[in-house]
Amino acid sequence: MMHERTLKNMKITSVVNTVLILIISIFGLVLVVPFVLAKDTNSLIVSLALITSTFTIIIYASKQIEKKNTELEMKISELDKMHKELNEKHHGLEYLVSRNTRIENMISSLISMFIKPGNIEGTLDEILKKTASFCNAEYCYLFLFKANGDPYISHSWKSEGNPEKKSVFESTPYSKFPWTGKKIVQKQMVHISKEEHLLAAADKERNIVLSDGIQSLMIVPVESESECIGFISIESISSKNDCNLDNIQTLKVLSEIMSTALNHRSFLKDLGLFKDLINRSNDFIFIIDMEKNRILDANETACKELGYSIDELTVMEEKDLNLLFEDTFWKNDLRDLAGDRYLQPGQTLTKKDGTKIPAEMNITFVTHDHHNYALAVVRDIAARLDMESRLAKTKQVMELAMEGADLGMWDWNLRTDEVMYNERWAEMIGYDVKDIEKNIMSWKKLIHPDDLELVDNTVSEHINRETPFFEAEFRMKNSKDRWQWILARGKITEWNNEQPFRFTGTTMDLDERKKVEEELRHSNELKDLFTDIMRHDLLNPAGNIRGFSEVLYEMEDDPKKVKIIDRVQSNTNRLIDMIETAAKFAKLEATEELELKGIDIMASMRNVIEQFEHQLHDKNMTLHVRADGSYPAMLNPIVEEIFANYISNAIKYSPENSEINIDVVDLNYVWMVTVADSGEGISDDAKPLVFDRFKRVNKSGVKGTGLGLAIVKKIAELLGGTVGVEDNPEGTGSMFWVKLKKCHEMLEDDTSSAIGIEISTGTNVNQNTKTEIHPMLH
Repeated sequence: MMHERTLKNMKITSVVNTVLILIISIFGLVLVVPFVLAKDTNSLIVSLALITSTFTIIIYASKQIEKKNTELEMKISELDKMHKELNEKHHGLEYLVSRNTRIENMISSLISMFIKPGNIEGTLDEILKKTASFCNAEYCYLFLFKANGDPYISHSWKSEGNPEKKSVFESTPYSKFPWTGKKIVQKQMVHISKEEHLLAAADKERNIVLSDGIQSLMIVPVESESECIGFISIESISSKNDCNLDNIQTLKVLSEIMSTALNHRSFLKDLGLFKDLINRSNDFIFIIDMEKNRILDANETACKELGYSIDELTVMEEKDLNLLFEDTFWKNDLRDLAGDRYLQPGQTLTKKDGTKIPAEMNITFVTHDHHNYALAVVRDIAARLDMESRLAKTKQVMELAMEGADLGMWDWNLRTDEVMYNERWAEMIGYDVKDIEKNIMSWKKLIHPDDLELVDNTVSEHINRETPFFEAEFRMKNSKDRWQWILARGKITEWNNEQPFRFTGTTMDLDERKKVEEELRHSNELKDLFTDIMRHDLLNPAGNIRGFSEVLYEMEDDPKKVKIIDRVQSNTNRLIDMIETAAKFAKLEATEELELKGIDIMASMRNVIEQFEHQLHDKNMTLHVRADGSYPAMLNPIVEEIFANYISNAIKYSPENSEINIDVVDLNYVWMVTVADSGEGISDDAKPLVFDRFKRVNKSGVKGTGLGLAIVKKIAELLGGTVGVEDNPEGTGSMFWVKLKKCHEMLEDDTSSAIGIEISTGTNVNQNTKTEIHPMLH
């Protein structure tokens, strides 16, 4: 504005000079004209010289004035520029003062929140609000890192009037920001906007941010104990914001305040957890002012169990404290004798209702700010005393039981290899317990060399959790240098940091049992020898008798003698059958286990049926097999003895011209094979007895030892099956059955088709008699 006025003044000065020259010119003309008319040359020359001088002076003066005006204009322009710069600096200073005042007020208000801690979560929200307001941003988020390094949103803030919006780090996986993530880990602030120049590696991340509608993004790392624990994401969706690196120092302060708030929250959580644990402790905990003889604080357990409120405890006088604790223990000189800590067992506390509580007290003395305090942790030991009493009784009962069972006991410390024995363990092998070295090597030295590897392996298997317990039979050298059989059983009873620590067990003297087992084994060998001798020595003469009687039968024509010979043959056959059956039963009685494999029931049944063609033909009987397909079961070929016995009995006890029906029924996990006859049947009272040895239901015209069905039962048991008998559901007679376990592996691969077998017997008039196996639809 001053520059414009200067130009205007300069223009007025030029006009004045022009007018002055014009006036002088007119005046000179008026002055010269008379001299020209008068032809006064001298006066004309003088006049012209005077006019010329005047013009020269005026022009010179005008030039000087113009020069001075130009210099003045330049001075004024410089002053104007300086004034403008001063105004700008003044405005900048005013902005800085205002900004610093705003920062100071913001920081002061945030710091004041920590003077009286209240809602820490609200404090964190307020920090985000202040941070966003400082940067003129609409959204602000606090992210904290998980253990795997991924961030999760902890708190968020948005300005009023703006819609809810997810942070860009929520809507896009954090793995899409490798450059930003690296900067955050390095504790560097990051600013992303259209105008901000970034490295080429960050272009993709900038595009992600801009595509999310964010005009400016400021990321401020948050540290705790020199470690980055998260970051503040300041996001602005408008172009008018202060999200830039110029505010770095202030943002660092805000980050430190945020870190302090998070640490404060963590501290309050830990403090709350600690206080909650103290309150929930099973022990009574008291804090006592030793100089004022006052309880300063007590946990909830103490208040609840003793029946006092915290207010009642904290106002107790010395006499009340003496009643509560039986003594003001902190007034004693125990601190000088026992130091800052000591355990006082056998203490008694008195509840509000007068009940006495047996307790032990752990006392800790501490001096703080030249003031003496005591921490008393009191444990109610009533339950422990009761448990100790019960354990003492249990131990006494256990010792009596061990003594009654004649068991020795040992306890092996796996860490030190020390082994403790009771007196009975030592007495069992003829020693005094005081004479035995209490270490594992001395125990191993007593074990027979041939048994040592077995014992070591069995112990290792249990220690390595391969077996649920340890059990081994082995020989030990007794005090008479004789090998004595011992049964040892044990188990890991204590662990330390997942490692076995304590191995406890018992021992039993097996010497007498081993002798009995040896005698029994010898007896079984004698029995087997007797059975073999009986079978061999009796069958040979019986076979000779049968052979000679058959020859006599063919040679003799006398009816009376033929009848006698026939009776001899019948009794001889019966004798041979008895010998073979008894020998077979004896063998089965000595058998404890059979080798089982997958066998088709129908294949075994066909083998058996072929053996009875002659008997069926003689009685003109028909045998029907109603089952079709294959029936795989876990069997041994000896199963054919069951089928043979059932079919043989069905033929014996059924009348001529009758039928025998065989079927297989699916009972989920087992097959039930049934053989039904048309005989007289068996009474309900006799059914439980038919499978017992030497018990046979009377059948007219049929002789037997009663061992056949006993053999069937024994075979079924060895096969893991069961047997039984019922009335024939289709008429008269009985139905014998056996249940056999299925072979599921063969069932899965079974592709067999229906079986159809027809066996004709006889070549004479009875040629129509036949054994049939008919497929039956189920």
